[in-house]
This record gives sequence, structure tokens and C-alpha cells, in this order.
Amino acid sequence: MEPLTTQVPVATAVIPAWAEELRGRYLAGEAIQFLLHGNVHDLVPFEGEFITLREFLVRGLLNTKDVILFYDASEGLSFARPEMKERFFKALNVRMAVLGELPVTQIPQEPSELLPILEDFLLTPGVRAALVLDFVESIVPTGDVGFLSRSDRANLITLQRWAKEPALLASDNVVVLVTENIADVNKRITQSPQVVPVGIPMPDEVDRLALIEHRLKAHPIALELTPQQLARTTSGLRRIQLDNLFRQARKSGVPVTFELVSAKRKEIIETECFGLVELVDSRHGLDAVGGMEGVKEVLMLAASAIREGKSRHVPMGIMLVGPMGTGKSFLAEAFAKESGLTCLALKNFREKWVGSTEGNLEKILGIVRALGNVMIIVDEVDRALGGEDGDSGTSSRVFAKIKAFMADTSQRGKVLWLVMTNRPDKLDIDLKRPGRFDQKIPLFFPKTSEERERIFRALLHKNRVEADLPDLSEAVAATEGYSGAELEAIVLLADQVAGLRGATLVTAVDVQAAVEDFIPNRNRRMIEYMELLAVFECSSRRLLPEVFRSLTNEELQERLNELEAELGIG
Repeated sequence: MEPLTTQVPVATAVIPAWAEELRGRYLAGEAIQFLLHGNVHDLVPFEGEFITLREFLVRGLLNTKDVILFYDASEGLSFARPEMKERFFKALNVRMAVLGELPVTQIPQEPSELLPILEDFLLTPGVRAALVLDFVESIVPTGDVGFLSRSDRANLITLQRWAKEPALLASDNVVVLVTENIADVNKRITQSPQVVPVGIPMPDEVDRLALIEHRLKAHPIALELTPQQLARTTSGLRRIQLDNLFRQARKSGVPVTFELVSAKRKEIIETECFGLVELVDSRHGLDAVGGMEGVKEVLMLAASAIREGKSRHVPMGIMLVGPMGTGKSFLAEAFAKESGLTCLALKNFREKWVGSTEGNLEKILGIVRALGNVMIIVDEVDRALGGEDGDSGTSSRVFAKIKAFMADTSQRGKVLWLVMTNRPDKLDIDLKRPGRFDQKIPLFFPKTSEERERIFRALLHKNRVEADLPDLSEAVAATEGYSGAELEAIVLLADQVAGLRGATLVTAVDVQAAVEDFIPNRNRRMIEYMELLAVFECSSRRLLPEVFRSLTNEELQERLNELEAELGIG
């Protein structure tokens, strides 16, 4: 292709960086086929306005083309302006006449029937056109070629052929494919060296502030935050979603408050990710956690480094390792509160359909990038990321993408992974290495009477149980070997016992009755095994209870092997 400077937009208006990239790579002759992906359904800033992507392509990027066509499987073929339709049919039927074919009078809706007609049009000498295929994933969906329908295979071959057709490369035409999620598009397109992917990012704080100030100037609303505060608290939202927030505020007359924005942001982000993530709003800090003094100290240091912007002191990831009932989830939420990071809990994003899992992950990571300073919490990470499922390579591809994202050091201090597991042995050793998880923190059942008493007191406060318990020595002595979760069950049971006798305060008698009635976990071998796994994974010797510090690697491995044999774990 020989690009001409007269064939590109002459507008001097500033255009977004992604559009400048597309134009520059087109002029450099890299390709005529481009794949726009990411934030494609948002408003685009242009000449002091905020317009749709389609309008921006017409006015700001493809405005020197004689014919600009848009196609999606729902609306069919449309034209940027009415007169372009006449030019299209005129040029197309000139070529039909040269080929000895009947003139085209009707435009089919199905892509497999339409694409050959569009190819004839694009190959007509002298044509200067831009074709935009929106929702291209519906034309060339992801999946192995052998499982695609006949029409989908035909579409795939057509677009592949266009990308390297010499006559098209020599023409003054451009084909723009548009999709929100690049993982939904067939890999033969996304991985083709002849197709140039161009990502449209989510708006950052500066971008959001520009829209906020523009809308406030045009239509003032009651705002209980400064524009800068609003821009900061709406991370992860698109411009169009901010626009909707302003529109609703104008119609309702209700002031825009921090609480309103936070609730709306939570709703939008969780909806955007199809329920794959949940925004966690923790109401308790590390001071609500009983015991675990060494662990709390380590986490408080990390939280302070995050708040003070000392990114080199912030771990890339933190892994909480220990048996069930040791308070991993409660501790994770407490740390999220202390850090001040936006906290996302990752839910199950795996699906049985080909490409869906990868698409879900791409969506989640896109939101994470947009949010900026974020903590990703993954509970039972051994189930979420452990092993492969015999799923034609999906797990390995997803796993590789997550590992690459976790190891990106440019994210240090901005994205922190906090994962929890009681079976770290099921995780890939490469995932657990420093650089992905710099801190692996072991959690155990409380080992001393002092720690159990602190946990008892914290649990009474957490559950708002009114009590008259100056001395807890009997309950503490009777609950040796109990987990934090089991101690909480006793606290709640004691509250019930007090309620049954009509008392408003829990006393030592109620606690003792609860202790005598409650049956703890009897699978002590499995608990011991999980605790030893936590010791094995621990990255800091000072976090280990005294009973485990003197264990040599050989002694630890020998006992683990014995327990594996007893429990039938292979």
C-alpha cells in the first residue's frame, strides 16, 4: 500500500492518542485492516464536544473518504451520509458491468452474503472508502475453525483474505473492525500480523474531569463534591456512565453526594463485569482482628506504604495461607480497609463455552486497569487458579495471562493481589514465586491462651454481644486447639443461651454452657496438614509460632509425607 498524505484527514483538531496511533500506522502502510477494541461504546472527546465513536470516525478520522459504510448483524449496512449510498451503488455496478455480472440493487443482511459484495466494491478502481464492521465478534466469533458454522468460516476466510489482498493493500481503502472484548473475536483475526489491534482505554481521572467540567458548564447541577473529587471517586466508569449520572441528577433534582456516587459506581462496575466481581466495602480495620499481632504488623506496614505512595515497599501480591476457620477472609477485608485501595473480590469467571472464560478475564482485567489503585481479592485461589481442567488449553492460556499480569512490575503499588488458600500445594509453583507473591503469610489456630482471650474479646465486639466477662480463663482453657471460627460459634451460641434465660448480658455461665454444647472440627489430621503447608509456604520466619520455628525442612517434609499417606492425599 502506498499511502498519500492527501488521503488522510486534514482536520487540525486534537484527537485521542488511540486514534492518532491508528492514523499513524495506516499512513506508515502497516495494514488496511485495524481492530478497535476496549472502550468502544463510550463518548469520544472531539472539537470541544463528546460524541459517539461512530460519529468520531466519520468526523475526525475517516472524513476524507468518499464513502463510509457501517455494518452490524442487527442493523445491516448503513452509510455515514445519504449521498454515500448513491456513490456506493454507482461504483459497485461499474465493477459488476466490467465483470459481466448483473447490477446489484439489493443489499443482503447476512454477512456471508454481504461481504463478497463489499469486496467487489472495495476492489473497484478509484474507490476511496472506509468500512466499519461493528460487533465483529458476531461475524467472526471465537472458537476452533472446525466448530464454526459454514457461514462463519466463510466470513473468517474473507476477512483474512482482505488483510493481505495485494489489490486492496494498494487501494485507498481502510477496514475497521470494532469489538468491546478482543477475546470474543476469532484468534485467526486477532493474532494475524496483517490486522493491527488498537485499544481504546477507559478514561483516566483527567479525562473524567474534562467531561465533568464540560457538563457542569452546560447544565449546572447540585453537587456536594468538587469536580476534582468527583473525577477521583468515579474511577472505573466510562464517560457515558458519568453522563447518565448527570442526566439523572438533573431530572430528579437530587444532589450528587459521595454516597450516591459510591453506590452507583458499585452497581455499574458489578454489572459491567456480569457479576464476575464484587466491590468490597469493608467496615472494619485491623484493630477489629483479635490476636495475630505479627501478621497485623506486617500488613499495617504494607498498608502504610500504599497510602504514602512508597510503591517499592508494596508487595506485588500477598498470599494468606492456613486452615479453614483462621480468619483469612476477615483479615483480607480488614487489610483492604487499612490500605484505602478499591477492593474487588474475584468470583468464578470460568465458563464451559469456548472463549467465554478468556473473554471474562479480559473484561475483569480491563476494569482493574481502569480503576487504577485496586486490590484484587481471590478466595480459595487453589480452586480459581489451580490446575488445568482438560479444556483444550483454555486453563493454560488463562493461567498464563493472569501470571503475566501479576508479574507486571509497572503495577506495583497500583494493583495488589490478595489471595487466600488452605491448599497451596495445589497451586503452580511459578505462581507462588516472589515477584508475584512477595509475602506469603501463614495463619494458624490460636496457640496460646492469651491469643484465644484476645480473639474472644474481639469477637464479642464484632458481633455486638453485650457481656459481663471479667474473667475468661475457664473458657480459654476449655477451647485449646479451637479455630477462630469455632470461637465465634461459641460466642454466638453463648448469646443464644443468655437470650433463652431472658438475660441481656452474656456471663461466664453462658459461655461455659456454649463450650460444653459445641462440638469442634474432629478432623485434626487434616488441620495439622494444612497448618504444616502454611509453614512450608511461609516467607518470613518471624511470622511462625514458636512451635514451628525450629522445624528443619527435612522434618517438615517428612511429617507432610506421613500425613499425606494417612489422609490419602496424592
